[in-house]
Amino acid sequence: MPTVDNRGIQIHYEVHGSGHPVVLIHGATVSFKHNYADFGWIESLTGAGLQVIGLDLRGHGQSGKPHDFESYGTANLASDVIAVLDQLSLPRASLVGYSIGTAVALHLLQSAPDRFDSAALIATGDGLIGHLPYTFANILPALQEVLIRTEFPKDLPKHLAMYWNFVAGTAGDWQALRALAQSNYPPLSKEDASAIRVPTLVISGQDDLVLGRGPALAQALGKGQYLEVPGADHFSLSVDPGVKAAVAQFLLPGVAEQ
Repeated sequence: MPTVDNRGIQIHYEVHGSGHPVVLIHGATVSFKHNYADFGWIESLTGAGLQVIGLDLRGHGQSGKPHDFESYGTANLASDVIAVLDQLSLPRASLVGYSIGTAVALHLLQSAPDRFDSAALIATGDGLIGHLPYTFANILPALQEVLIRTEFPKDLPKHLAMYWNFVAGTAGDWQALRALAQSNYPPLSKEDASAIRVPTLVISGQDDLVLGRGPALAQALGKGQYLEVPGADHFSLSVDPGVKAAVAQFLLPGVAEQ
């Protein structure tokens, strides 16, 4: 599988299909395979005429796994995406982010808007623009608690304990992921969010206990739309066929601008 060197860290990526390119950014403790590929995203998006570009962010999957927290944070993870786009000589693409991947995607939309045509932010919430309690500064200490455990943390809430299973089940690098959780993922100001003119679909689960819901985030964005999935939690959105269909439809060239 191809990789790109991003300032000494090897970033694994893969490309599927043809058409308008869409970069998929996974959530914490998993990978492109375990967040998207295993749940039919490649088939859904390529079947709609889109090209899928999947990458493993540093610390995850088949990419390099530094153990210092300075290597992580929103800007560093976002640079992995830009490195892949540059390697593929793609001046523009669309974005899909999931969970912490939505913070990465939002940073990219704010810092490099000329590189992106549209975006979908999935399993995210208003904490990305500073609404408590679901800011990353507020929730990552709980993830750190999970990642220091040597056995399944049955005393912790289920939505937190699941992350232990994700790491154990995918042979993840515990030390790298602890460093990831110790880094900085600051919220975007409402002013910066409103300046983002890239059409963006925000998708939240009604029962998301990790990042909550995102109606204020969608409203704050310059061209935001909001979709809430009844009964869905933080994790079930990745397997929901309706979510995949909504994202594919939104990202088709010209649709997001309508």
